[in-house]
Amino acid sequence: MRAGLRAIDSRRPWLLDSALALLLLLGAVLTTSAPSHVSRPADATMYLLATAASAPFVLRRRAPLPVLLVTSVPVMALIVLGYSTALVGAGLFLAAYTVAAWSSRRATLVAAGYVLTILVSLTVLVPWEMGPAELVTNGAVFAGTFALGRGAASRRQNLVLLRERAELAERARVEEARRAVSDERLRIAQELHDVLGHTLGVIALQAGVGAHVIDVDREEARAALVAVSESSRSALGEVRRIIGTVRHETGDGTYTSPPGLASVKTLADELTVAGLPVEVHVEGEQVDLPPALDLTAYRIVQESLTNVVRHARAGHAWVTIRYRSEAVEVEVEDDGIGPADDGAPHGHGQLGMRERVAVWGGSLHVGARKNGGYRVTARLPYGEGSWR
Repeated sequence: MRAGLRAIDSRRPWLLDSALALLLLLGAVLTTSAPSHVSRPADATMYLLATAASAPFVLRRRAPLPVLLVTSVPVMALIVLGYSTALVGAGLFLAAYTVAAWSSRRATLVAAGYVLTILVSLTVLVPWEMGPAELVTNGAVFAGTFALGRGAASRRQNLVLLRERAELAERARVEEARRAVSDERLRIAQELHDVLGHTLGVIALQAGVGAHVIDVDREEARAALVAVSESSRSALGEVRRIIGTVRHETGDGTYTSPPGLASVKTLADELTVAGLPVEVHVEGEQVDLPPALDLTAYRIVQESLTNVVRHARAGHAWVTIRYRSEAVEVEVEDDGIGPADDGAPHGHGQLGMRERVAVWGGSLHVGARKNGGYRVTARLPYGEGSWR
């Protein structure tokens, strides 16, 4: 029920404020109409003043300070004329609280000064109703009311700040993820530049050889042209996939071949020596993969094992390489703590893996193992039909 009232209040605050004004009016009429030996009997003037004191509360949160100023006038008139103000007078405390909770600090100080002026004025006008003791008591109650209102305003402002910070953090996370994807695509483009540069260099060299020997050795020239044709097809396939290999420069200025699945065993041995035993299993008949795809498969294994070292707290890891008829599958498993259940977004490493796999039209599956730990499985098509 409380949640329902809050929902209504957030959408139509005037509705609850109108109900409050009506309740104040009904309460004022009932309390002032009751027989009393110390207050003036209810009459038309009393009802008119009670209505004037209650009606402004419809705008309680839209105009807090004006409501306090306006409603205080008929309340003072009721007190001075000797009518009972048991409930409608208490509405002033609510008006004071609203000013402190929904207005600025300056407006609150103005309201506090105005309330003090009212109390002092009543001690002068009706000392039998507002003596020194009543002045101190009412002053203390109003002071507490203003303090409670300012506390509510501070809490509401803190909640707004927390929501804004959460929204900023969410936007920053989304932007960071987009930037990570953009960086990964840039890296893939740089790798593509290297592979195509190498391939085109080979083509130029073979074409030069063919042009040089075409008049003296037609068979050698034919072989050079066939090599050019094969290299061109390979390069075209890699352009269509928008992926390349990273070149590795040695100390003497030459370049070595990029790593591939053949280097996984070396990677596993390095991690085993470092303290994480890694077993490598190969299933199926090994085939020569396109260099870019071979690098992609290696990078997925490398990134998965890196995540195991950083996050899994594992005691063992397994790498399985499966050569299928038109695809290669790599699977990395560990016996660590498994995935976190806190709803946190995946890291940049996994974003990069998905980007690389998507380039080849493959699939990537990650998740918990049945017996504990984590599993990463990637399928990368390499058949000729998948290149077009």
